[in-house]
Amino acid sequence: MRCIRNIVICDGTGKELYPGEILLDGERIREICPPGSLDESEYEMIDGNGFIASPGFIDVHAHSELRKLEHPQWKTKLLQGVTTEVDGNCGSSPGCVPGKFDDFRWNSFDGFARILDQTSPSVNTVSLCGHNSLRKIVMGDANRLPTPAEQTRMEILLKQSLEEGAAGLSSGLTYFPGKFSDKTELVSLASILKGTGKPYVTHMRSEGDTLLEAVEEAIDIARAGSGRLQISHLKTIYPRNFFKINALLKRLEEERKKGMLLFADRYPYVRSATCFRQILPSPCDKIVHIGEWIRESEQHEDELEKALIHSPRDIRSTILSTGAQKGMTVEDAAAADGVSVEREAVILLKENEMQNVAFLCMSEENMKKILALDWVCPGSDGISSQLDDPSDFNHPRAAGTFPRYFELVSPTVGIPETIRRMTSLPASLFNIPERGILRKGYFGDITVFDPVSFRSKADFKGENQFPEGVRFVFVAGKTAYDSRTPEQIGRYGKTLRISSR
Repeated sequence: MRCIRNIVICDGTGKELYPGEILLDGERIREICPPGSLDESEYEMIDGNGFIASPGFIDVHAHSELRKLEHPQWKTKLLQGVTTEVDGNCGSSPGCVPGKFDDFRWNSFDGFARILDQTSPSVNTVSLCGHNSLRKIVMGDANRLPTPAEQTRMEILLKQSLEEGAAGLSSGLTYFPGKFSDKTELVSLASILKGTGKPYVTHMRSEGDTLLEAVEEAIDIARAGSGRLQISHLKTIYPRNFFKINALLKRLEEERKKGMLLFADRYPYVRSATCFRQILPSPCDKIVHIGEWIRESEQHEDELEKALIHSPRDIRSTILSTGAQKGMTVEDAAAADGVSVEREAVILLKENEMQNVAFLCMSEENMKKILALDWVCPGSDGISSQLDDPSDFNHPRAAGTFPRYFELVSPTVGIPETIRRMTSLPASLFNIPERGILRKGYFGDITVFDPVSFRSKADFKGENQFPEGVRFVFVAGKTAYDSRTPEQIGRYGKTLRISSR
């Protein structure tokens, strides 16, 4: 057995910190004891240097399923103190439908989970079943509503994934092919959640001009299901919509008072990260393969250049996250090429419509209002990267969400409450058993960190990605990360199959 000593315990429930020792027996916590109560000669002693020991952090919004197959030595989250990720967000869950990646093949969530467990990633995985993935496997990218037979097939696949341990249903209604759906389609799918206690998790149809209407749709869909709603990356986008924050939060609080189990996640940045094609104005946004369309003729290039004057996003300030121009704004890239920003955008879309970019579209004040809410937990929305490869990068949130969230929130609400939102709150939202709290008999997923030096220096150039301040991370009672030997990563993560309640 092993003892983590010389620590201040923050148990994840919101209770005040207290000195103690944690005795680990195999994968679980055997005892939490007062300081000095365990005989040093009987156990392997691990010195926590007086730092805080908390439950391992839970990232409720990740997109890492396939990345874990490629890079199971997963430093991006582990070095932030994260021990569990919730994948399959924004409607995309490649592991919940038949698929392949490199030499891996699977026919169901159960098959994918078995493959993932065989690769032994460094952190645990919880998976949502994504609407976009269901729709694509049944209907492709068809711009129409499903036939009754197609709707039934999607529901069968969803039910199977839930029975095999998927944690809920997610949607991404600004992405293909989910944007072609209507509320009726989603209500029917959400009805499969009844009796499971599993949430409907949504990247809503709008976070801007029709934000309030999108909230009503999300509430209706969740009500048709389990009555549990998780709103992904809660925000107001574009300056013309910033004023809606008060109406937004008032409406959500009303629904919570009525009894809906309604929560949200948010990353602590005002730049979003998504594919570049999200700049497309209507009706160009409905062209599935916009790059191919551009390449068909010069006339299409000219048409799109004119249309982009009406882009819903600020093209000039958009930061490119990949390629030779990584870290540059589109305005800088356009100046270097001697063209307008709209023409530069056409060129970039023509080359790779799905390249990652960071859009400046949010309000700092509104972000702080959202982060202050006790029912909002941190979620990186991270397509995670290899920290030591600057070319493998999309947004600093992948490497910096948790230290940055801690820095922004803990001075106002205190360390115990901040840690609760990073641990037991997300565990309860996604029904993750025996994790998220330091308690006798629970799994030994533990982060030991220095609250003074816990910070991120990650920037938009992909530099300085390594977070600071985490001393140890334990996954299932084993040392997954020790800051004294940072290259030695323990791979003890597993797929956490979530049962219906």
